[in-house]
Amino acid sequence: MMIRWFIRAAVSAVVVAILLSLIPLGSVLEALGRISVWTWSAGVGVLLTGHALNALKVRLLLRAAGSRETGLTAACLRAQFAGLVANLGLPGLAGGDLVRAAYLVPKAGLKAVAVATVTDRVIDTVTLFVLVGVALPFAGTPPLILTVVAHAGEWIAAGLVLAIISGLVLMRLPRFVGLPARIADARRTLAASPSALFGAVLISVSVQSAFVMTNVWLARQAGVTTGLAAWFVAWPLSKLVAILPISLGGLGVREAALVSLLAPYGAPREAVLASGILWQAVFIVTSLVGLLATQALIHSRPSDTAGRTAAKSESGVAPLAKET
Repeated sequence: MMIRWFIRAAVSAVVVAILLSLIPLGSVLEALGRISVWTWSAGVGVLLTGHALNALKVRLLLRAAGSRETGLTAACLRAQFAGLVANLGLPGLAGGDLVRAAYLVPKAGLKAVAVATVTDRVIDTVTLFVLVGVALPFAGTPPLILTVVAHAGEWIAAGLVLAIISGLVLMRLPRFVGLPARIADARRTLAASPSALFGAVLISVSVQSAFVMTNVWLARQAGVTTGLAAWFVAWPLSKLVAILPISLGGLGVREAALVSLLAPYGAPREAVLASGILWQAVFIVTSLVGLLATQALIHSRPSDTAGRTAAKSESGVAPLAKET
């Protein structure tokens, strides 16, 4: 585990070093100096609000997945920011999802958390692709963008084929014999709560769009005058690249992808890199502040459910069976 961590940290360090070797550090520092503290602080506020809404999205999906436990809103807030902090040091999104699950499973049950987590990731990923697809006709498609979009389509197709093959293989194993039935059951459960699913999709589109606009705001002050549509192409694609488990929380890889994707639209590399560095700083500060705030101000604990169950048992009231 530590070896993988060091490898991904090395990848991030190498990518950052390459970026700074290609883009003069002095130009980056000059662009950074143009961004006001107020703008940066407002970015922290936007990110805090966005991830609070993401916690609400998870709460809606848990409800759609059949969880009716009380106190889940507070647990979702704590889990969301704990997962963000985990993503700072773990590759991709899987580490953060595991941390979120550690907070939510004791209260909502494994089944509901698994369904909600997978649905959450699917919604966010589809949202990013939709933003790119809507913006492309307005932004234009330089050769590099066409290549990236084409390769993204190839990777998606390959991933679907691999998922289908893996599913067919798994279903032949005794341990996974009931997997198709569980998937069908999860689909029926989610379909029974269309309003919750619609709310989750609406939150995803709103939050991702707000994050793009915040990056545009930071970049404008750094000297990037590229059109808005180009950002709605480049930023979601760079985020998708950062999800790949090849770096430390996407550090360096996200910035390199953003610089490369905006260059065909005429964006100055040093200003894009400066805005990317500030966005990374906003993300780190938001994650830590959100974690401290939710841990300190929200007193709900994952063990609360167990405590209530024990209390009911001692008072002679039989606890409700919880499916996990």
